[in-house]
Amino acid sequence: MPAALVEQWDAIVASQPSDWSTLFLELRLRDAVQAEECALVMSPLNPWHEGDWRSGVFHFRAAHTYGYGAAAQLVRKRLGTLDDVGIVGALKLERRLSDVRPVATQGVT
Repeated sequence: MPAALVEQWDAIVASQPSDWSTLFLELRLRDAVQAEECALVMSPLNPWHEGDWRSGVFHFRAAHTYGYGAAAQLVRKRLGTLDDVGIVGALKLERRLSDVRPVATQGVT
């Protein structure tokens, strides 16, 4: 049996440099029949899919401290909920952005 999703998440985060900003991730379900329930649980993470959402493959972003993507703590919580309801899958890091800093380009200066 694959590792729990939370364990996979913890391993991915632990392997990142301390200045990671955004992680682009893929969640591939073992059983695509669970895609609807997974989509519901993951909705706060703003997941997207390529093609048919019933394929059981979801993509989402996680943000370390700020930026576009779900907060890392929220990602861990939602993956824990998937574990609790028995959804099994493989979490894969697709890409990482590091040392990204916001630029003040709008508003009063």
